[in-house]
Amino acid sequence: MSEQLAASTVRPPSFREMALEAIADSRETRSEERVLPDAPRHGVTDLRDLLVVAERRPGSVSLVDTTRHECVGRIDGVGRAPHSIVFHRQLPANDREGAYAYVQSRQGWVSKLDLFGGELVARIRAGTSGRAIAISAGSAFLIAGYYNPNHAVILDADTLEPLHRIPAHAVDADGQSIASRICTVRDVPGERCFLLVLKDAGTVWFVDYGEPEFPIVDEIDVGRVLHDGVFSPDDRYFYLASQAEDCLYVLDVRQRTVVGRVPTAGPPHPSPGALDERRGLGIMGTVMTDAVTAWDLETWEPIADVRIPGHGMFCTAHPDSEYVWGDVVFDDTDRDNDGFIYQIDPDELVVSTVIDTTEWADGRSLHPEFTRDGDHVYVSCWDAGTLLVFNSSTGAFTAAIDGMETPTGTFLGDRATEP
Repeated sequence: MSEQLAASTVRPPSFREMALEAIADSRETRSEERVLPDAPRHGVTDLRDLLVVAERRPGSVSLVDTTRHECVGRIDGVGRAPHSIVFHRQLPANDREGAYAYVQSRQGWVSKLDLFGGELVARIRAGTSGRAIAISAGSAFLIAGYYNPNHAVILDADTLEPLHRIPAHAVDADGQSIASRICTVRDVPGERCFLLVLKDAGTVWFVDYGEPEFPIVDEIDVGRVLHDGVFSPDDRYFYLASQAEDCLYVLDVRQRTVVGRVPTAGPPHPSPGALDERRGLGIMGTVMTDAVTAWDLETWEPIADVRIPGHGMFCTAHPDSEYVWGDVVFDDTDRDNDGFIYQIDPDELVVSTVIDTTEWADGRSLHPEFTRDGDHVYVSCWDAGTLLVFNSSTGAFTAAIDGMETPTGTFLGDRATEP
């Protein structure tokens, strides 16, 4: 991980630009001539319980019923290394209008998936190195952010037709005019705009999608080598990682300004984050260090660096679970740690349980994801091609779902309500 992080902090060249016309020419439709089903064919009656699992090597996703702990479908052709997945805002209604997910792959493809029938509807390639995707509040627009070319592209969420291209050129902290990778995009709740994070320029842009020209209406100068971020429970603040400064910057998305800074134990790796509104506590994963950072959500002051059993990436929480769950993966100091996952007691701020997943599946395990009711946690076993399921309270092993290829990120349909 140390080598990967070092590489990510160095700005590579943007090898070529892509005109909107060229992007449009790449669009492919797979289901246009067929009538999509009006109800789920896989038996998952509430799509909020459907888990979409990214399979890195083949460029596929698997669909998992988290109420029965079984795989119910697989969709190929989303592009190598699917990285980020979002859902139609209407998904919780479980009707035809909202039964879609959208995938951004590192290969640059944006794909629209039918979650009733389990098939690829359409896809488009708006770059060669994609990282982030977001959907607007009304599900009219998507925005995809790219490392290469240095741009973001706004798409019609229904057809995937490209509507607008935003080149990422800005002045960095040293006063240099540079092209920048876009590492994060988000919908800003209640603000009718997208938030774009320019990794190398250290800047955040706000793009108004309520205007036909999609203008950049505000910008915030933040810090160096920005990465990902999460919104506060009330959606007022955005906690944004600076991997060069080992901190989270606190952005007020209404006032459009930086209002705080939270030092972290190492380079922060926010998403999905573990924010406990009841305790007023945030816990953030970091990389290249055996600790995660806890901070006060009201004062933005660090509370503790919680020691974990190796270098990790992801940690997550659920309002109905008593523990925060996290992973240990890509630990350059000891590869034997890569099978550990753990529980943190948020009252004591200590690791209460360490689970060695190699008891059930060899190799790396990562990316814990709660079920909608908070009763279980899913963990991807990258090398074994397996998902493991654990009781979120006791840590007891519940089930194994085999037959996948390099599963990594897991995204529950219940995320449809997230920014």
